[in-house]
Amino acid sequence: MPFPAELQLKVSPTILRTVLETAIWCSSRQFSGSSFRSPELNPSAILDVPSFSRSSEIEAWIEKKRSCYGKAISWINETRSTLLSRKGTEISDTIDVLSDTKLLLYEPLETVSDGAAEALSWGFYDLEDAPPWDTWFLYEDHSIFCCVPEFAVTRAQAGIDANPVDCIHWAEWSRLPHDRR
Repeated sequence: MPFPAELQLKVSPTILRTVLETAIWCSSRQFSGSSFRSPELNPSAILDVPSFSRSSEIEAWIEKKRSCYGKAISWINETRSTLLSRKGTEISDTIDVLSDTKLLLYEPLETVSDGAAEALSWGFYDLEDAPPWDTWFLYEDHSIFCCVPEFAVTRAQAGIDANPVDCIHWAEWSRLPHDRR
């Protein structure tokens, strides 16, 4: 479902701008023939969380992993914004660019590493069921919010259909946090 115009007034301007930048960035990937895992937005160094071991406390490990996702998405957003600015890309205040996108949620602590979503989505998802980092724009309520352009929806849906757990799924744009003025 496209981004509803009335939601523009309820979502914080910062989140709205970030979603717009994500949509513009991802839409430009269609014409460049590039994947949605651009090297300049690769968050691997930030997401370097030690593997869980029996000797470590599960709660501490979970909090560290969640913190890493928050930091990674913040870094991706800042880097993407800088890159778009350097290219001279105009970020309009209109939501027209979002009419051809869908909101995808990924719950990274609920994943399975079976490769089904990766294989059937033709690499849209990775082995951990993660959508490509170029689409990430928010970490809230232990979920990564992703903006998926219409031309990638078929691949994304194929991975959702193949996934044995509900760690990747479509959501309504109304799930975005509302401005708390």
